[in-house]
Amino acid sequence: MEKFCKTYYADTKAFIDDAALIEKRLGEVDESRRERIARARFADTKADILAGGLIIKAALREACGITKFKTEKNEFGKLYLSSHPEVFFNISHSGTKIICTVSDVECGVDIEDVTAPHRIMDISSRFLSTLEADAVMMSEDPNRAFCRLWTLRESYVKMRGRGFDIGLSTLKCDFHRGKASIYEGGVLQKDAFFKETQGIIGYQASVCLKEERENSVKRVEI
Repeated sequence: MEKFCKTYYADTKAFIDDAALIEKRLGEVDESRRERIARARFADTKADILAGGLIIKAALREACGITKFKTEKNEFGKLYLSSHPEVFFNISHSGTKIICTVSDVECGVDIEDVTAPHRIMDISSRFLSTLEADAVMMSEDPNRAFCRLWTLRESYVKMRGRGFDIGLSTLKCDFHRGKASIYEGGVLQKDAFFKETQGIIGYQASVCLKEERENSVKRVEI
């Protein structure tokens, strides 16, 4: 199979602003998502759930021509394609953006709105190393610096697919000539490769892959 990694992102604002649009598009997502949307109380939550289903469909179609598929969850809740075990994907959302990475290897993706307020001091003291926390606070843009470290951690955890089995406080990021690497429990993870992007205005995103791949980033309509 061809080696590839492709990332797609979309805007969710239209769904947040228009409840009728959500109702109109419900038939395009599976029953599980429709049930979650029905239970959700807030418009942005409903929008994120719907957009998650729509971007998975768009990304799989764009990346590898898959139009029919079945998803299931592993024991830690990570979605996978039971109908196409050779293809891997992961999604994330923040603010009014949703993102999906599709690859031929295990992957994780995380996106954060750098314009939104973050509890930098509190979270840094709990989950970042002393050196990382100091670097964040001394940065010209502490919010973006924090989001960079956070998305790297989250994308790594999601790539592993073990959920909260990995403690974020056991992780430490390092950078050599600007290229990120990660340590878990003090051990360098040699099978974790990162692709970062700041090309989505107002957002920081990171993709973590089990093997080295080139990554393309493209906006799609959902």
